[in-house]
Amino acid sequence: MKQPQPLTLHLIANAHLDPVWLWDWREGLNEGISTCRAVLNLMDEYPDLTFIRGEAAVYAHIAEHDPETFHRIAAQVRAGRWELVGGTWIQPDTNMPATETFVRHFLRGQRYFESAFGKRVRVAWAADSFGHSAGLPDLMAATGIDSFACTRPMPGQLSLPSPVFWWEGAGGGRVLVYRPSLGWYGVERDEIPKRFDALLAAGRESGLHNIGALYGLGNHGGGPTRRLLQDIRAWADANPEVRVVHSGLSRLFTALRAERPDWPTHRGELNYCLRGCYSSAARFKFAYRKAEAAVARAERTDTAVSAALARPPADLREPWEAVLFNSFHDILPGTSIERAFTDQLAWIGGAQFAAQRAELGALNALALRVDTRVPTVKGDHPTAVPFLVWNPHPHAVTGLVELEASLDQRPLFGYHDRVDQVPVEVRGPTGHPQPFQTIATEHLFFPRDAWRKRVVTPVSLPPLGWCVLSLGWVLGAKPQTGRPIAIPLRTAKHQLTFWNRVRLSVVTVEDKGGSWGGMDESPAACNLQTVLQRWTVSESKLIEQGPLRSVLWARLTGGQSHLDLHITQDRGRQAVDVAARVFWNERGARLKLVLSDFGDTAVFDVPGGTARRGPVGEVPGGRWVKGRYFFASDALYNFNLHAGSLQATVCRSAHFADSGDGAGRPWHPVMDQGELSFRFLLSRRADERLARLLEEPVIAQTVPASKGNLARSGSLLALAPATVKLLALKPAEDGRGIILRVQDTSGHASKPRLKWMGHPVTLGLLRAGEIATWRLLGRRAHRVSSNELDRPRLKRH
Repeated sequence: MKQPQPLTLHLIANAHLDPVWLWDWREGLNEGISTCRAVLNLMDEYPDLTFIRGEAAVYAHIAEHDPETFHRIAAQVRAGRWELVGGTWIQPDTNMPATETFVRHFLRGQRYFESAFGKRVRVAWAADSFGHSAGLPDLMAATGIDSFACTRPMPGQLSLPSPVFWWEGAGGGRVLVYRPSLGWYGVERDEIPKRFDALLAAGRESGLHNIGALYGLGNHGGGPTRRLLQDIRAWADANPEVRVVHSGLSRLFTALRAERPDWPTHRGELNYCLRGCYSSAARFKFAYRKAEAAVARAERTDTAVSAALARPPADLREPWEAVLFNSFHDILPGTSIERAFTDQLAWIGGAQFAAQRAELGALNALALRVDTRVPTVKGDHPTAVPFLVWNPHPHAVTGLVELEASLDQRPLFGYHDRVDQVPVEVRGPTGHPQPFQTIATEHLFFPRDAWRKRVVTPVSLPPLGWCVLSLGWVLGAKPQTGRPIAIPLRTAKHQLTFWNRVRLSVVTVEDKGGSWGGMDESPAACNLQTVLQRWTVSESKLIEQGPLRSVLWARLTGGQSHLDLHITQDRGRQAVDVAARVFWNERGARLKLVLSDFGDTAVFDVPGGTARRGPVGEVPGGRWVKGRYFFASDALYNFNLHAGSLQATVCRSAHFADSGDGAGRPWHPVMDQGELSFRFLLSRRADERLARLLEEPVIAQTVPASKGNLARSGSLLALAPATVKLLALKPAEDGRGIILRVQDTSGHASKPRLKWMGHPVTLGLLRAGEIATWRLLGRRAHRVSSNELDRPRLKRH
């Protein structure tokens, strides 16, 4: 008779460390040094002890500031007692960063681990992230990860058929997942007997033969202790029928694969928990989103221009490091102290500036090679100002672009009190005059005197390409006329109605949760609907009206707060654009935009893919939501489908790093008091490219006039069909060619068509939802696995 397989308890010692949370990044990273020293000393004392540690950023900090400790770690890695896990730069939030940000996490982390230790990580590890996007299996599989261990959402928040399961993405990516059936990633000092008894009972009930026992003091480092190890030995002696082994995540997953290859399969997201994180610290979230988009756009622009001009590409490693570090699961979700966020805002702002500088360098280099000459003038009169208008996207863009420039070096005093009578002309890439509409400038300096002019003019931009426009004071230029366009909008006391159908209203709802929201995860805490204020449209005015663009300004007020909306309709555009500026001065509340007639279900953009959801309360989202119409924003992450409406949370007024106990402490700072700005759009046509353009708009850059040898309009890269999303265009880390990364968003197989530097390049088949990477070498493309890309040239320790 076959003997039953004994139960094995895999001891997985860890020391979860938040580099930023109730402390700043300096304290957090230095604690990484202290924790690793303590664990190494304990490993010298206990020869059987094993340990796991992720986060390449922590290792890099140790290598820089304590080389001796780093070399001790490397020795234990070689001995097989210290396991490298995670594979990411830091443990990120796994619901909000962009798809390419996740890819960079794994690629940068894997590059570091391979260069420093000669190893690549196979097991991803999310000790404390607050739920996981449906697209993660495809992202992990694309970067060499085959297994994933996590603790959230916990069983009481998300029911799963087994603690062990295959998680499959829409693109076919597949990872084996282990989520403990009870407990968390660590233990309290006296908890080992109770925890292990419970794990034993749960293991017998589930039928598992291999159980992971995560233990160690955590949050601020810590890890295993002598008492924990002594208690483990005593428990093992008292339970001889259980095989207790010092192990790691890789050994656990190897055993689980051997135990049963046909574990159940889960498709879709692993959500939800601690839902306040989707909108806490909006000020930081908004800044992060802008920097993330700016770095991606600058890299794409610089890579294409540098390849075309045979110039060295900009070094954007530090801006990308800022994007990666600041996606950490207590920074981006908004659960850290105020002082920490002051530091992180400075850090992420530096990334945005570095991206802008690299982008300007690339466009200036291109402008020197492009014919940007303007018409000559006679006498003492200024010439027109040339603009290089750049499309950072791999598809053509048609629409209006804004140009603003000084017409002369000094104000035109001859037009005092006749500002609107200054003859202005816009010329297109062919050198001929083209239609335009004058709009208000951004300044109010001497408004009765003409000096700077701001216009909108139609443009047709080739994919990842440019055209040249000019704006100038031209005597005798014909004034622009035409029938003003209408904004499809009606205002009422409590709402704005678009297209005679969609009602936009604004409400303040009660929200007494802390930074994480309602820690009890009660239904009321997960679906916040107690309305405190229905905001009123207190003022509105048509501030721009012309043949190309009309703009309505509306102010809504509620409680002690107000919201200004600039609602724009451009001729021929199938979307209404809204620039929003809120002054928020409430406590124990959150601000929601409410859009009627959206539907009972919707498709949400999420990292690595999409998620179809119904009315399940507050949920995380990305750049857009598709219902009966299309909503996109450049800043918001928190949504809710309720009674057929889409609710989008703008901000919430929780205390910093508050578990929900901050009520009655008015002296304690509250997040997001003051002014916040963001943009969103509404469209009856669901087109994800609208969202990409909102987040990464066309650039109209003034440049010096040059007699370049390149045409006044041109394209460097084109990618079709539109359902193939360009994730990255970047230099290969080894200097061999260009890396092109794409993802299918159509839901079915397709064959991308690429034109690079004017020449067609053959790419292979792309599966539905798949993330794929090619190396471009001249006119050839070689498909490569993401875990073979960008091999580093760093010193191995």
